[in-house]
Amino acid sequence: MGNLPNTEDDAAWLDALVERQQTVLVSGELEMRILASFDEVTARRKAGIAAAIARFGGRFRDAVWPGAPAWQPASVLALSLVVGILAGNYLPVDDLISDQSEQTANIALDTPPAFDLSENS
Repeated sequence: MGNLPNTEDDAAWLDALVERQQTVLVSGELEMRILASFDEVTARRKAGIAAAIARFGGRFRDAVWPGAPAWQPASVLALSLVVGILAGNYLPVDDLISDQSEQTANIALDTPPAFDLSENS
């Protein structure tokens, strides 16, 4: 236990350091300008194109998976794509269909009918 730091001494040193620091008072005018600037930036963010795109993305995300963070539906979609690609590569349809039960549908719409109306036969 000799290598562990002494947290009580650290806490006391930090308390003493904070008490020695001087506080800086902010004028009321500066405080009001900062708050007004904050409100202006917030209003611009809500009215911009990026905000509209974010709102649309949020509505789309909630339609897909309500209340979930965006990474969850994206990760489920990515996982399903990986499983589908692997299944397509390792289980091709040609191997599942045997050669004996192969059915072909030959519909020739371009050829004339194969019957003769003449009585010469």
